[in-house]
Amino acid sequence: MVENFNNIYTLVLFIFACIFTPGFYAAAQLWETKKVLARYNIDESAALIARFAACWPTAEATVAFLILIFGPSGNWAFFVFGIVVFGASTIYNTLSYFDIAMTYGRGKYKVSPEAMYASVFKLLSYSLLTYSLSDKIFL
Repeated sequence: MVENFNNIYTLVLFIFACIFTPGFYAAAQLWETKKVLARYNIDESAALIARFAACWPTAEATVAFLILIFGPSGNWAFFVFGIVVFGASTIYNTLSYFDIAMTYGRGKYKVSPEAMYASVFKLLSYSLLTYSLSDKIFL
């Protein structure tokens, strides 16, 4: 398994960034929806969309688990899509946090620095994984 990811560090980063963190987020969204909504001052009527939002990290963790089992060979789309998604998320969360843009409904919710830091971490993780695994994912 380590040879599929070139070294132990890349494997550990992949497991943590692509399986553990989205799995943890999805579990929190699905089973502790009320706490998550209260934390961001969002009304309970948004529970359905909050659970729908948990579909992305659930799919991310599931596909990453399959990549872990079968190897990353040829799976460039997973890694590039992660860069695109978390690049956009980093821009959105940073601009929102600093009140530069995307302020619609700001009185109803708050953007925490956690969202910005998580997006930057995921963007850097996917970028590093794409670079480190380029010999395997781009066939």
